[in-house]
Amino acid sequence: MSAIPSDKPWNVGTFFIGTDLGQKVDHSTVGVVRKDADVVSLVHLKRFKLGTEYGVVLGHMKLLQRTLQTVHRIYIDRTGVGEFFVEQATKEDLKNVKGIMLSLPEKENIMGYLKGRMEKGLLRIPYDSELINEINVERYEQTQTGQTKFTHPNGTHDDRLWALALAVYASGPAITRYVPFAAFGHIIKPLWQFSEQRYPYRWNPAPFNAARYCGTCGRLTTSDHEMYHKR
Repeated sequence: MSAIPSDKPWNVGTFFIGTDLGQKVDHSTVGVVRKDADVVSLVHLKRFKLGTEYGVVLGHMKLLQRTLQTVHRIYIDRTGVGEFFVEQATKEDLKNVKGIMLSLPEKENIMGYLKGRMEKGLLRIPYDSELINEINVERYEQTQTGQTKFTHPNGTHDDRLWALALAVYASGPAITRYVPFAAFGHIIKPLWQFSEQRYPYRWNPAPFNAARYCGTCGRLTTSDHEMYHKR
């Protein structure tokens, strides 16, 4: 099944953008989702090279706003230098921009909402091995104060994950009901839907794999796959 419904052109509809900022250590990444009824589909994910100037990221977001029919909301990580980026985005006429301070409680809200969409089958994404890997290696732990801290192993990144999470969070209600992330249990593999659909920009095609994988164990769904779960 395609991650992008084919009943209308990809750039027609209501869109939400999430931007996770980085530069020297982490990558800046922009994610875009389209909302059709209750279903949210990832239609664009752009990760910039390390050291990319924020002006380039901002220019890409302005291009998206001109190309997409309706950008309803843009959520930008305003932690650290993000405050200046949000102000600059507003000055350069990006519409419906909101800076999100990625504090521990806010991260818990964002990741909890993303996981809830996944578990209800309301999130569709093309097969992207790097994004899937970021989701699967992300870990959380409870701090002594009872808050949830998200981490990823050394040598890995989670910028794609947070750009997607911010975009999905932007697609939700303006005031999201708080649900402790621990209530969702451990990080699990979502039921990925594979697609030949490409991302809308020729310089950023979506990785494609025609094979189908089990969302529970991650193995190829071969003819004897069900026997594996009966062992």
